[in-house]
Amino acid sequence: MTRHRIRWIALAVAGLLVAFGVVLAVQHRSETSTPRLVQEHQPAPTFDLTSIDDQPVSSQALKGKTYVVNFWNSWCLPCRQEEPALKTFYAAHRDDPDFAMVGIVRDDEESPVRAYVAANDITWPVAFDPDGRAGLGFGTTGQPETYVIGPSGVAACGGLGPVSAADLEAWLEVARSGGVCT
Repeated sequence: MTRHRIRWIALAVAGLLVAFGVVLAVQHRSETSTPRLVQEHQPAPTFDLTSIDDQPVSSQALKGKTYVVNFWNSWCLPCRQEEPALKTFYAAHRDDPDFAMVGIVRDDEESPVRAYVAANDITWPVAFDPDGRAGLGFGTTGQPETYVIGPSGVAACGGLGPVSAADLEAWLEVARSGGVCT
């Protein structure tokens, strides 16, 4: 009887530790900070991905535009929190000829991503990064992470953690003018 009780206690403690770890992992980015690529004002890495609609999404096609890259996934709570801001921002700029936006899925499966995009009426291109090369190129450390790339190809502005529409508007203005966020 004692061994059985010890096993249950050990399982309960292990379960609590796992739950605590998940909470910490999901909540580790509650405030926006600046990604290293942006701090160093480095050129954005190149990427060649495929969208959920099986269309090519490449940095080469975005050359000369000011574009937003948002790394996210369907199970990330901060990603879900920032979604309304991304929708508002994209709706305001989707028809701008010098603008583009792409969501790059990081650490997620295709089926839940497709379901999430459809259920939430996400209209900007969403691409998979199956081997993680785009994420590695940008130096991502989690999600959400957002980068605004200027027409010269330099990572002008960006943030680690959820962003607001006001952040995106300010960053777009800086990037379009050839500036960089400090």
